[in-house]
Amino acid sequence: YVGVLEVAVHSFCSKRRAPQGQAVHLTHDLALLRLIEGFSESAPQMVLMQTVLLHTGEWRDPVTAIACSVTRYHRSLRSFLPTRTQGFGSSLLYFTWNLLLIFSRVAALTLFAYTLPCYVFAHFLCWWAVLFFVAWYSKASLMDCAAGERLYQATVGLIWYFSWFNVAEGRTLSHCALYHAWMLLDTGLLCGLACWRTTTRDAPWAGGNGATALSVDTVAIMSGCVGAVYVTGLLVKLLYYKVCHPTLRSGEPEGLPSAEDLEKPL
Repeated sequence: YVGVLEVAVHSFCSKRRAPQGQAVHLTHDLALLRLIEGFSESAPQMVLMQTVLLHTGEWRDPVTAIACSVTRYHRSLRSFLPTRTQGFGSSLLYFTWNLLLIFSRVAALTLFAYTLPCYVFAHFLCWWAVLFFVAWYSKASLMDCAAGERLYQATVGLIWYFSWFNVAEGRTLSHCALYHAWMLLDTGLLCGLACWRTTTRDAPWAGGNGATALSVDTVAIMSGCVGAVYVTGLLVKLLYYKVCHPTLRSGEPEGLPSAEDLEKPL
């Protein structure tokens, strides 16, 4: 934010336009910061908020803002391909599959935290440690110092806990497929544990202190919807990459990011 403000003030005072490339890179940095903020701050708060709301029998859509930040980040990457700017339909499709996948992940974590609140933090720590190791092994790099790289890799692990974020060079189709397979398995496990826990009638969270306990059927229906939404999001994602994702053709200038690079920070 400070960098963008500095460039704007300098351009205004000198009566000269800032270089277009500098503005594009600053816009990309801002979009990346919003993306990190969404997953490191907003997503955990949403899980907590939805868990509290479930005790009152309410549910609200909490992930639209995060899906918007992911879409804006992708549009900023597409700006590096001037001839392949992202249209409204492509952006809508990209936003839709991100919304579905992030929503199902947050919903699964919310059901798990609602029924087994003592274990959700342990679940996060175990997953985050594994994902942090994967980010380190993948040599995810963005900073210019070792401490900054570790912090960035830890942040990538946090983002992966909620959604896929490409940080590797080259083709990553197999990595993405493996990630979604594990996330689908973990989401099913979280929902299954939530359904099992609702059958325990002496559960401490079941009612009391004005709280509304969800029935076994309600939790089972919600769990089934979570799985269906995740699968639907994967299908929409496949449709997007089949129809809307850009690829460089022969004869186009070199130096532009490849299709795979559009998913990784520059």
